[in-house]
Amino acid sequence: MRSTAILAIAIMIIVLATIAAFVSFTPPQEQPAPTPAEATPTMPETPAQTPAEARPQEAPPAGVPEIVYDENLAGVGLEVFRSVGCVACHAVRSIGVSGPPVGPDLSKTLLGNPGVSGSVIARYFAENGLEDPAADPEKAAQLIAQFLQDPPNYAPTMKAQINTYKQTYPDWPDKVKAITEMLKWAAASAPE
Repeated sequence: MRSTAILAIAIMIIVLATIAAFVSFTPPQEQPAPTPAEATPTMPETPAQTPAEARPQEAPPAGVPEIVYDENLAGVGLEVFRSVGCVACHAVRSIGVSGPPVGPDLSKTLLGNPGVSGSVIARYFAENGLEDPAADPEKAAQLIAQFLQDPPNYAPTMKAQINTYKQTYPDWPDKVKAITEMLKWAAASAPE
């Protein structure tokens, strides 16, 4: 009974925070979302990059695979990320998306958010047999897509949000594929 009440309170907080964020959030630009090739960062310390420039210029160290992504689908993912309201809580600074500090910056989500204590995605990766996401970015991308379809119970905010998205968007699985490509682009563009 107590856990049900806590869950109900958590859901109400999420709903209220989401509504407040949507009501008070003003996008930094009034232009349509750029494609990855056109994206320009909103953070001044990050130079404008195209996806090709965002990829590592040198070969990755031996044994570390390069993060490969579909530029067009990553651009769709960026549009989805913005249109469904993910920017109300999250930034993806590595590709120029600023956002409020409500949720973590998702630039290195594909890598398990190294250096972020208590990272939910790092825990999720480990529980699903992926201790080093940088060593297997394709497996990490598959797990992110799985997470965006059915988050674990220890991520109640995401679980509630994803359930809402599934009800709101019948094409949620397609949106998940696009967001996953965007997160691959973000990780490939993230500074070390």
